[in-house]
Amino acid sequence: MPTPQQQTSTPAETTARTKLPVRGETVQDRGRNVYFSKGQDLARQDRWDMLAKLIAETDRKRASSLSGVSMAALLADGARSDAVRHARGAVSQGDTEVPGGILALQEIAEEHENAWGVALVVARAQIECAWAYEGQVDPYALPSDPSDGFLERFEEAATLIERATAQAPESAEIAATRCDLLAADPRAMDRVDDLHIASVTTDRDNPGRIRAYGVHLLPRWFGTHERLEETAQKVARDMRHIWADGGYTWMWFDALRLDPLAGEVIDTQRFIAGMHAILTSRPDPVLANLFAAYADGMDPEAAPDDLPAAALETRARIHAALPDLTERHLTELHPQVWARADALPGASHLGPLSSGRIAAATRRAQGAVGMALALTTLPGAVSAAAQL
Repeated sequence: MPTPQQQTSTPAETTARTKLPVRGETVQDRGRNVYFSKGQDLARQDRWDMLAKLIAETDRKRASSLSGVSMAALLADGARSDAVRHARGAVSQGDTEVPGGILALQEIAEEHENAWGVALVVARAQIECAWAYEGQVDPYALPSDPSDGFLERFEEAATLIERATAQAPESAEIAATRCDLLAADPRAMDRVDDLHIASVTTDRDNPGRIRAYGVHLLPRWFGTHERLEETAQKVARDMRHIWADGGYTWMWFDALRLDPLAGEVIDTQRFIAGMHAILTSRPDPVLANLFAAYADGMDPEAAPDDLPAAALETRARIHAALPDLTERHLTELHPQVWARADALPGASHLGPLSSGRIAAATRRAQGAVGMALALTTLPGAVSAAAQL
């Protein structure tokens, strides 16, 4: 809750407080860009053995961003980016043949059959090509009638991951990719919990594993809203020693954004409390910006027109938490976090952002945070958390 001094701030003081410093590129931004570019460069130089060793070492260290993006995944993303770009172009033009870039990667995988990192790169490329046949870049829903191309690419990916699993059974990236394979698994409904629990257990400090689990429990995938809520409560209990009550928030984080109807089921107060718990235990500007961007994106004005009242109220309450999140946790603005805020941790990760996209994200962040901080200086203003 704002102090009396904050409630009586002068216009000049308010203006100064709303102009938080902007970090156009942080150490984390540079790090993710470096890993993506390194993977891309090693693939272009045909240095697959070196790439495989780097993926294995990065995976062993469980290196990831605070929001849950694995550095090993970024290496693999960069390594396959050229082939995937070519494949998407070919598929979008109606070519039913296996794209040449994918065929070339298959040959590389056979030439390096003892390097599980190469198998990981190629399997992920196969999966991305599969989704291209469904007209999707990032997979947000299970296809109702998958094409032959979709199923064939997933079959190739599954073969590669089976081989990689035998070579590196403790790999976090392989465990996560096995979850991705559920999209074409006829037994997915029965296996979703076991595979995601294995992924989370293998990489407990990485919230991306929990976020991916929550998405797969949506009705559009392999679960129901009620099942997701029940599992989120269990994950929160099981991982309290790591995330306090934040495990609940991570489970719902992407799921609620992708499925606004889920707002009828979620415990909104617990979700917001979980954000504060995460930021209290891990006070870092990256996470503070991520949650601020999330709350801003929950603006009820941007909700679907036919959203039920209960779901709309959930969005409104999370959006109303922005001033309190900003006041208590935000010390500087990270535009690149805002620009990538809607990306799923397990989806394909883009390389470095354009200056135009960063500029647009800067304007959005400054506008949203400036308004939020201004609200906290109004006489009689109270934090969103205090109203819950």
